[in-house]
Amino acid sequence: MAIDHVLKLYSETIRSSYLHYGFWDEPSAMRIESMTLQDIKDAQSRYIEHLASYIPDDVNSILDVGCGIGGNAEFLLNDGYEIETLSPDDFQQTVIGEKFDDRVPFHHCKFEQFQTNKVFDLILESESACYIKIDEGFSKARDVLREGGYLLASDYFVHFRDTSKSPHLRSSHDLNRYLRSAEDNGFELVKEYDQTENTMLTLDYGKYFIDRFIDPTVDYVVYSAKKNYPKIASVIGKLIKPKLDSKKDQLDLLDSDLFRKYRRYMIFLFKKI
Repeated sequence: MAIDHVLKLYSETIRSSYLHYGFWDEPSAMRIESMTLQDIKDAQSRYIEHLASYIPDDVNSILDVGCGIGGNAEFLLNDGYEIETLSPDDFQQTVIGEKFDDRVPFHHCKFEQFQTNKVFDLILESESACYIKIDEGFSKARDVLREGGYLLASDYFVHFRDTSKSPHLRSSHDLNRYLRSAEDNGFELVKEYDQTENTMLTLDYGKYFIDRFIDPTVDYVVYSAKKNYPKIASVIGKLIKPKLDSKKDQLDLLDSDLFRKYRRYMIFLFKKI
């Protein structure tokens, strides 16, 4: 894998140590129009704090699978855990190397292809489970976990399907199939938490930001181009319209009501048995 440019854009615009959603203790108490980027960053910090509370007491070594730009790894390292990181992304490899100055081992590969003689106490998959093939992922987890080790997954899963072409039905694992595979591969579900409502404000803020700032700016640019350079604007418009339409469809991913309809954002703590 080369570079996930969407994640790279997210990291460079938010300028946070994290790539994941934020966690909101009382989302109904927040007013979107008053929120700031710092509020988003604070919520991202709460996310890993909440997720880390699910780590059992007998865990010392952690493999952070899909480590992003190292925010989770840094938090866990400062909390006293022994951390190794893994990602197939070239940009993330560079960031991790610069961030930790080789103090944290980085494995540049997909999890399914990971090879090691070491076993870990816990595997962390924070918004990375959806990138890992279900059966192969659980099989690999068994290989690299000690007896009685844990898999802690925090991700969104599809719980409802219909005949629509909603983007919410793509790029996420089926919830029931995921849980069946865990059981089939010898993992016991120890704890679970539905954090959907604690995370939706992140989507709502993203949609608000686009509606409030991005769309009016784009409309003005298009208007100015048509007014001042009508022929060129017409040609360019015909060329890029299909791509713009495709991108607009992706904006449905910021619709929290659609998210709730099709997905659940879950925390699962599994134990290898």
